[in-house]
This record gives sequence, structure tokens and C-alpha cells, in this order.
Amino acid sequence: MKIYQDKKGRYVLDGYDKTGKRHRRIVAMNESAAKKELAKCMDEFYKAKNDPRLMQESQLFKDMAPLFIKHHIELRPSKQTYMAMFEKILDHFANYTLKEITPLEVQSFYNQKALETSYANADRYFGIISKFFNCLNDWDKYSGPNPCRKVKKQRDAEPFEAHPINEQEIQKLLPFISDEVRPCVTIGFYTGLRRQELLGLRWENIDFTHRTIYIPKTKTERPRTLGLTADIAQILQGLNPQKSGLVFEKVTKDKLKYQLNHASEKAGIGHIRPHDMRHSFAVNFLNRGGTLEHLQRLLGHSKITTTQRYLRFKTGEIASKMMVMDGMIPLSIV
Repeated sequence: MKIYQDKKGRYVLDGYDKTGKRHRRIVAMNESAAKKELAKCMDEFYKAKNDPRLMQESQLFKDMAPLFIKHHIELRPSKQTYMAMFEKILDHFANYTLKEITPLEVQSFYNQKALETSYANADRYFGIISKFFNCLNDWDKYSGPNPCRKVKKQRDAEPFEAHPINEQEIQKLLPFISDEVRPCVTIGFYTGLRRQELLGLRWENIDFTHRTIYIPKTKTERPRTLGLTADIAQILQGLNPQKSGLVFEKVTKDKLKYQLNHASEKAGIGHIRPHDMRHSFAVNFLNRGGTLEHLQRLLGHSKITTTQRYLRFKTGEIASKMMVMDGMIPLSIV
């Protein structure tokens, strides 16, 4: 930062502001006044350089991440999936300063995730980034704007739809599943286990005496216990039960996906994904008289509203409820 005289004898201040942008401006007509203005500007510049707000903005994303993990993610009841997504965000923004993470940068990341997966999944990443900046604001660690506020979210052209299949369709599907994978698929339809839970099922968590199946590691990180029905027990007994180890050790997620794709095409019942076994269990459970409250516990949903979405697939749900009106008016007087 310096002063100089131009051709007209005016004193010009030439320097950089706190943002690093260069400025030239006329400040005085005599040297004494120019020097006073220079001293004033230098003082303001160094004060600004030491402003805590500017220091916060220069922090790297990766340096603030441990704070967010410790005081937000670690306190969540379900942190496994959340942490996995945050790690991908961290990989992308690690060496960005907080100031460099602009709405454009977040929008670009959002669009990238939408192309890789779906807009619904991109929304989850977006929510984590927004929460990160909100937490830093709440903890007085960052006073700048949340870059997510100006990001435009989109919706998938074809929103995700559950594809449950009924008992008859399941019976058509199973013969086309290989002998190695069929028991796994059958247990999937009988229990509604998520793919990770199903493939991670272990013999030591199956109690044939008390007829229970214990699921220690779940998406919500809340262990749950399922009943071991006679049909499920018979299937498992046919697999030569062990004291410990994976029940379906030879079934990989790729093998399971391929078998369902192949079998659903052969059976002519539409494309079936591994998660559709869970949807099918839910709907068939309700159609066979199971209650919504019990279904919520069996599926491990933390909110009943998540479970209620299966009601729209239940056969004759609205019509069956009307039967309670029978007998209200004696037909003899009609």
C-alpha cells in the first residue's frame, strides 16, 4: 500500500483491500493529508486482516469437519449412512476454504450427485452440507452466509416407486432363482430384511430354541428382533446351521441383484430389485392381517409415517374399513 502524485499533482492511494482486491483512488491534494489517509487505511487493513470473521472464512473445510463429526454426527441415533455420505462430501470439499464454497460450488456438487444416483439422493447430500454450515454458525465458528440457500434443488423426472409383488407372483419368481440364492431370496420375502441385513445375517444371531432372529446392525443403528416362524426355521435348517458365521456366505450383492433381474424377466412380473423383497413383505404382511404398528417394529422404522406408505398397496384397504358400518340401519325399514 503506497501513495504517489499523479500528473495533475493529486495524491493517489494505491493498495489492496481486505478481500485482496486492488484499488487506486485520489485521497488528498497535499502530502501531509495523503500520509494521514495512508496511515488510516493501513490501520484499517491490518485490523481487518485480524478480524475473526475473516479468519473463520479462511479455515479449510477439512479442518472444521472433525468438529461437525464430534458434535453432530456422533450424537445422531442413526449415523452410519450419514457418516458415509459426509465422507464423500469431505473428499470433494476437503481443501476448499469455507469462503470458497459458494452456491455455484454446492450446485455443481449437487448436480453431479444427481447424475450419479438420483435427485432424491442428491437432496440428502445437500441437507448434510447445509447442516454443516448451520452448525458452524450456531457454534460461532463461521459467520458467513450458508451457500446452500441459493442452490436450486430438482426432482427426478420419474420418481422412485416401490414395486411390491403379491404371493402368487413370488411363487412364479422363485423357480427361476438358482438353488444357491433361492433360500436367501425366500428369507428376504419372509422377513423384510434390508439387503445389508439379509446378506449379513449370522448363525449366532439365530435362536432356534426361543425362535428369534436378532438383527444387531441396522440402518438406524437400533437393533431389533424378528420372530422365527415355522417356514423360516425349516428353510434355515435345510442350510446346515453352524455355531457362527454368515448364513448366506456365498451370496454377494451382485449375485443377488443378477438373480432377481434374471428371474423377474423370466417370470414376466416386471423388474424386481433386492429392496422390493422388503416392500413385498410389508404389503403381504398387511394383506394377511398384520397391523401397522407391528409392521413398523418389524421393519425397524423410527417413524410410523414411513410405514404408512405401504397402506396404499394394501388390497381393498378402504373397502374393508367400510364393513364396520354394516348393521347401522335395520334393512327392514329401508
